[in-house]
Amino acid sequence: MRADLANQTIPRRRMLFDTKNFLYYWRISPDNRMLFGGRASFAPTTLWRARDWLYAAMVGVHPQLTGLRVERAWSGDVGFTFDRLPHIGRIKGITYAMGYCGTGVAMSTYFGQLAADWIAGGELPACWQRPFPTIPLYSERPWFLRPAGWYYGLLDRL
Repeated sequence: MRADLANQTIPRRRMLFDTKNFLYYWRISPDNRMLFGGRASFAPTTLWRARDWLYAAMVGVHPQLTGLRVERAWSGDVGFTFDRLPHIGRIKGITYAMGYCGTGVAMSTYFGQLAADWIAGGELPACWQRPFPTIPLYSERPWFLRPAGWYYGLLDRL
């Protein structure tokens, strides 16, 4: 996109995200491209449908970008913990940091520092010392994704 449009869209060029359940996150790249992402669906979908859904979401957030051409699109799965929080811990002497729930780029550097300090003999802050919660009847097959997607999508619209 043109530099003036990029500067108008995100004047300080910071990474932005919202607080909805179907979270969006976006930023302007150094070469003035809009990088816009989020969850397109809780059900299986195609890359093209996800691209179109996220394009519509981007234009909903920034109407001035209507007509901007999508040059690249990609998709993948994102893991979520049941409490929607990242976790750090140790099992059998192995330190782990995981469950970023879509915020891995931002949170992984922080958790990497926490893990390094802990491995070096420091203390893990008490706020991160908690178990992984689960839900009844969960057996590693996410049968609940479609109902959860419907529910959280409804909350976003209210």
